[in-house]
Amino acid sequence: MGKSKTKIYNSYDSNILEALFVKYGVSKYYIRQSINGSVKGITPDCIKKDYETMEKANKDLVINLIQKTLK
Repeated sequence: MGKSKTKIYNSYDSNILEALFVKYGVSKYYIRQSINGSVKGITPDCIKKDYETMEKANKDLVINLIQKTLK
């Protein structure tokens, strides 16, 4: 047999997925597909944009909390 390759799965922030689920009213599976780029359209583009915005805000919040606790 040849080289064994394993598939690398993306993990998404469950809190952000829940927020997008509430906002858009679509399944979490559809949200993950939208973020991944498997589905095309206006709504998936909006979902992907919102996910990236929320993820950046979440990372910024964590960095600020770390800096405050280190002082």
